[in-house]
Amino acid sequence: MSCKNYSCKKNVFSLFNTHILYGILIVILSLALVDLSFSQEEILLKPQEALGYTELKAGETIALDTPIDPKTYRIGPGDEMTIFIWGNLQAQYDLKVTPEGKLLFPNIGPIDVSGLYLDEVKSRIKKMVLKRYKNIHVTSDLTGLRKFRVYVTGAVNCPGVYEANGSTRVSEVILKAGGFANEDKELNRWQRPKKKVEFPPGIASHRRIIVSHIDGGIDTADVLIFEQAGDLRYNYKLTDGDRIFVPLREEDVNLYGIFGGVRNPGYFEYSPRDSLKDLIGLAHGLSIDAETAKAELVRFNEDDRTTSKTVIALGDILTGKSPDIHLLPDDRIYIRTVKYYHEKQQVLIIGEVMFPGFYAIEHDSTYLTEIIEKAGGFTKLSSLTEAVMTRYISNDTKDREFERLKQIPVADMSDLEYEYFKIKSREDPGRVSVDFKDLFSNNKEGDIILRDGDIIYIPRRSEVVVVSGEVANPGMLSYHPQYNYLDYIKLAGGYSFRADKRKARIIKGVTGEWKKTNRKTKIDPGDVILVPEKQKIKYWTVIKDVVSFLGSTATVYLVIREATK
Repeated sequence: MSCKNYSCKKNVFSLFNTHILYGILIVILSLALVDLSFSQEEILLKPQEALGYTELKAGETIALDTPIDPKTYRIGPGDEMTIFIWGNLQAQYDLKVTPEGKLLFPNIGPIDVSGLYLDEVKSRIKKMVLKRYKNIHVTSDLTGLRKFRVYVTGAVNCPGVYEANGSTRVSEVILKAGGFANEDKELNRWQRPKKKVEFPPGIASHRRIIVSHIDGGIDTADVLIFEQAGDLRYNYKLTDGDRIFVPLREEDVNLYGIFGGVRNPGYFEYSPRDSLKDLIGLAHGLSIDAETAKAELVRFNEDDRTTSKTVIALGDILTGKSPDIHLLPDDRIYIRTVKYYHEKQQVLIIGEVMFPGFYAIEHDSTYLTEIIEKAGGFTKLSSLTEAVMTRYISNDTKDREFERLKQIPVADMSDLEYEYFKIKSREDPGRVSVDFKDLFSNNKEGDIILRDGDIIYIPRRSEVVVVSGEVANPGMLSYHPQYNYLDYIKLAGGYSFRADKRKARIIKGVTGEWKKTNRKTKIDPGDVILVPEKQKIKYWTVIKDVVSFLGSTATVYLVIREATK
């Protein structure tokens, strides 16, 4: 039928537009559904990623830490077996245990294997096949591990249900559950302040983890001895439906500690299975400087308040000559260390010697002259008058009074305190008093025994004297052995008109000592001649002070006169 009028054309056009709109809506809805499905898939994947594991794909192998033990591995739904038959019959069967725990063997029938150990399953398969066929050989192997669910509860960060397989251990599934509760993963547990007693981190027990099996059996897992000593005995492998419960531990009791000659001293969570050797393993073994002949065991008495001390033959226990000692809660072991064991002592020589650098010394027996001789002696450019030897000052040897005065304003100090403060401020901390020039002029009386960390500095001859202050041309001048301070001031252009000649001083370059100027005072290289500026007289201040003094004197005079009338 043809449309010849406008009304018919309009209906066709409207119908065409309607189909187009329906098509567009269908496309939009399809895209929205696809996007929603992808979003849901991403949402479902995120928790798995957060839990720290990924699902195994088909054909992907499972990493094993040890081979599967046929005597301890229980077969369950999802395990894969491969059976080889040869002889009169050549065949290979790849079978998977059904959800009901059976192997569906062609021509033989279902074999019930659920809950049996692997070696029992192999025997049952062989028996069933040999019953069906004669003059053949049968070999069966486990070729694929099943996945199953386990439950993690208690003091973990993310309790819940997690996938595992026959090689998964307790520590792995706890890690999937976010680790033990209230433990900072960013904290470096191996960095600790020196001499600080270390307590176990967090609040969760690492040693009394309860693993409940579906057959009613219960094991107590110990993750700490695996973490600290690499001992897998109690880091059990999991089976179908295991329930893992991580309890809280006591905070300050039910611990035991080891201190002294071990690599990782501190307190550890107690386990009733432990002995002395186990505790030493948790402490990463004895240190090289440990005194292994004996140790001290401190144990609480029956009143739970007082303690008793027992000396134990540590060396005999470690070598097997004596039996190991079973430990009790809150026992403490103290192992002594050998004093000065492999103590490494050295000094540093810097500057003008033939071979500068570090040199080994012996405790309380190496002298300064010996080390200089080992260093090849002084160079021709060395300055013994400016040589310095410094020694490390510990906090125990610091001047406590000087440290106290540094915190006090000068205005609050007494005259004696201020004088002491000035003297100590001019001292060079750690400087050892030694006259190098006199010592190496065959005067051995001033020789010094060296200590670990001493620094010997032999500078190059400066060959200059510094003239500073109120002179015409202050600065460095060439050293002349026969010159006195006036000669150097003359070389510097003489005094300026503001110079205070009477207060001129000589500052010794080596000691920092201030000396009054004197023609007979010897000037050495590195010395400083200081000429200060005259202080301007404030006449108005002087007049006020004089008037005030006269007024006070007159007042006193009048009071005395009135009192004597």
